[in-house]
Amino acid sequence: MHKFILIIVFVPVMIFSQENEELDFALEIDKHVWKPFKEAFDTRDALKFNALHTDNVLRITKEEILQGKEYKNSNTRYFARKGDPKRTIAFEFEYRIHSDSIAYEVGYYKIISLEKTGEKTYFGRFNVLLKKRNGRWKIAQDWDVDIINDVPITGKDYLKLKNRNSKLKR
Repeated sequence: MHKFILIIVFVPVMIFSQENEELDFALEIDKHVWKPFKEAFDTRDALKFNALHTDNVLRITKEEILQGKEYKNSNTRYFARKGDPKRTIAFEFEYRIHSDSIAYEVGYYKIISLEKTGEKTYFGRFNVLLKKRNGRWKIAQDWDVDIINDVPITGKDYLKLKNRNSKLKR
């Protein structure tokens, strides 16, 4: 009988504790990476953007692979371009897996670009490896695409994940 009572008491406590740990880790990564990422991206702040990445970051796109300083220099040039339209970015997470010092996150992004011809929206899927060093999370590897298996990622994909996430938050 005592074992049964212990199970009834400790199983919910363990589940609640694990959920809190997941929430704490996600909130910490959001604070260290995703909120400043959005701010830096939206304001074209290359210095702030580059500070969110490890020194030897690996950036993979469908066109190229850049590493470390080469990637950070490309960001500096890109953010300094004059005449580019104002853009904003938003994220929805599909998976957020972590240990004490490494996290892997997968999700979708939505970029809204205010172009001369009007507002355009772009979507993609990202996979990011994060490392925690000296108490701070940073992006160590970043890969994203806008097409999977010859099928473009659309607002429908993004919205489906956003709706799923909003139901989980209730």
